[in-house]
Amino acid sequence: MKRILYTLLALILCVPMMAEDIEISPEQLPQKAQNIISKAFPDTKIKKANIERRASLIQYEVKLEGGEKLQFRKDGNLTECECTKEPVPDILIPSKIRTFIKKEFPENDIMRIEHDSKLYEIILDDGTELSFNSSYRLIDIDLVKEK
Repeated sequence: MKRILYTLLALILCVPMMAEDIEISPEQLPQKAQNIISKAFPDTKIKKANIERRASLIQYEVKLEGGEKLQFRKDGNLTECECTKEPVPDILIPSKIRTFIKKEFPENDIMRIEHDSKLYEIILDDGTELSFNSSYRLIDIDLVKEK
């Protein structure tokens, strides 16, 4: 009897934590996300869009035909953009961060940006990782070591 109760308890606790990943049409993305995509990637079509649900977290993942990957919160705000062929469009990078990188790393392009309410993480084309706080001040840098 105890074994059955423990099994039921485990199921009750684990089921809400399971992730649900559902493919959706691009039109089902939040309007704000659709606007960001059309401004940043005007000539690129959406290859795949998913809604991902985990417990109380809802986010959208989008893959574009050019290989770019984007992630949005449920309200449509961008949280991540990863590009493989071309740099992240300037429109997606806060101007203070863009200015800093153009000054300090003029030979490099931004290939990935990820942020939440407290932190921006940037990855350059040479693998250098930069972290900025919510005031756009550099707080950490991980330079690529020469081989």
